[in-house]
Amino acid sequence: MSESRRPRRPVGRPAAGLKPGEMVKDYPRFTVRLPEDVRAELESAAGALRRPGWRVVIDAIRAYVGSGPGLSEDEKRAVRAVLKLHAK
Repeated sequence: MSESRRPRRPVGRPAAGLKPGEMVKDYPRFTVRLPEDVRAELESAAGALRRPGWRVVIDAIRAYVGSGPGLSEDEKRAVRAVLKLHAK
């Protein structure tokens, strides 16, 4: 009896860098101290946008210097709603 085999998927997490195939673990580490309210905003934005915090920081820097888009109105509303929930 012949058994059909499905192709095996790679083990571990898929690469999640900015470019295809890049690994986040290969990026240089950057540490910054933030006031609690700013950190809460970062975590709320990451949760509301369903992105990791490092990606939110990269997008924010690119939007600030003009090489990337800012948040849409829907995204801004979602972040504000999450911030309100955390403030209670």
